Amino acid sequence: MINTKRQLAAIDLGSNSFHMVVARLENNQPHTIDAIKEMVRLAAGLNHRNVLSEEKIVEALECLSRFGQRIKDLPAQNVMAVGTNTLRMARNSASFLARAEQALGFPINIVAGQEEARLVYQGVAHSLAQTESNRLVIDIGGGSTEFIIGKAYNPIMMESLNMGCVNFTNRWFETGEISAARIQRAIIHARRKLEWISDEYRQMGWQECIGSSGTIKTISSILSENYHTDGTIDYAGLKQLSELFITAGNINHIILPGLSETRAPVIVGGLCVLMGAFEELQIDRMQASDGALREGLLNDMIESSQGRDIRMDTVSSFQLRYRVDTAQSARTCNTALHMYDQLNLGEENDLRLILQWASKLHEIGLSISHSNYPEHSGYLVEQSDMPGFSRELQNTLGLLLRLQRGKMKMNLIEESPRLHKDIVPIIIMLRLAISLERSRDWDASRQVRIKLKKNTFKLKFPPGYLENHPLTQADLTSEKNEVSKAGYKLKFK
Repeated sequence: MINTKRQLAAIDLGSNSFHMVVARLENNQPHTIDAIKEMVRLAAGLNHRNVLSEEKIVEALECLSRFGQRIKDLPAQNVMAVGTNTLRMARNSASFLARAEQALGFPINIVAGQEEARLVYQGVAHSLAQTESNRLVIDIGGGSTEFIIGKAYNPIMMESLNMGCVNFTNRWFETGEISAARIQRAIIHARRKLEWISDEYRQMGWQECIGSSGTIKTISSILSENYHTDGTIDYAGLKQLSELFITAGNINHIILPGLSETRAPVIVGGLCVLMGAFEELQIDRMQASDGALREGLLNDMIESSQGRDIRMDTVSSFQLRYRVDTAQSARTCNTALHMYDQLNLGEENDLRLILQWASKLHEIGLSISHSNYPEHSGYLVEQSDMPGFSRELQNTLGLLLRLQRGKMKMNLIEESPRLHKDIVPIIIMLRLAISLERSRDWDASRQVRIKLKKNTFKLKFPPGYLENHPLTQADLTSEKNEVSKAGYKLKFK
């Protein structure tokens, strides 16, 4: 019998295709045992208002249901599913995700562009022999293209630009007609998008260029089968390919060895993106890689199982960047987690981690201004690139930081439909921990005990403690009113 606990699944809800890789973990290395790809073309379902069509949603749900059947016996911690550019853009992504998670049977997170770039780089880097030279990795998806310069397993520069094989094909070849003028206009548009990063990238430099995902692998295959290359992509080969497409005259007439029927409808848009990148970044040649975002997801899961969580590294980096008083954040964190653990809320989800991260980052807004710093803290977390964090996690963390003190603005919670159902007690514990550590000096005599029963928080202090700490008592008295707004009661003695 297969030990399903040793299997991992990574799912990429891309703008062009949905991918799922199932791997068996052997000696902490993933060995692929199943790979499924379906051309959903989610980006084609976005209208001019960035709303996904119901027809495309149904198609996506049917695909995810098939994926879910394959992995239904895997533990939740062994599955990671992410959405990318189209779901970042879609105004109805929250309602789609609710239905998508039901179809798949597992949570789905939307990743920001920089996080997508990091995952792509990790997937590529772990599929290649390691060198100490710089690599440029380019990943052309359906709705975005990621550009990363890195060394070994470490990305140095990362960008995600809103151009991909689906949206470029839809914009520049909407009628299906292919001409030299249309291809040139699309290439120029790609170069204009790249213009603001090209100088910095060329200055950093690279010794090898690697391409990943379907468009680049397909172009490599076409060049190999039609021009007998070794799979290397250069500009001369891209130019020859564009001339073949121009000769075909229409997307529906493109039939070439190495080009699948499912890839043909969007290959011309992807080619223009790649030609624009070659021209603007002055790339000599490129090799195609089998590694991509889903392999990056597998690597993250393996590292997490070994005790390394990149999100902790990100939090530490933020503390350093925003000059956080780490002694105070540690005191607040210890107090918050001490309360959480007393309530036996479990560790089967990220709630304890979210409380830990929020405790460590609650004062980053002080780097902007002491006035209204909770709002600044929330803004910094929500708007920054945070490696390892999904957009949903960043928004949840930002919400906690905005609500760490002052008015309990319940409208912020009500306007966030994908929050965990138990997030309010986490917010309350963060507020209590911040109040208890207001003196900014560790107080070993406090030894507060906490219970939560029927929506009532009960705090118990050592005899005489509150009488000797009137400021703490005043803070808790004020907090009673704010906690009540969230449907809870606060009692202390």
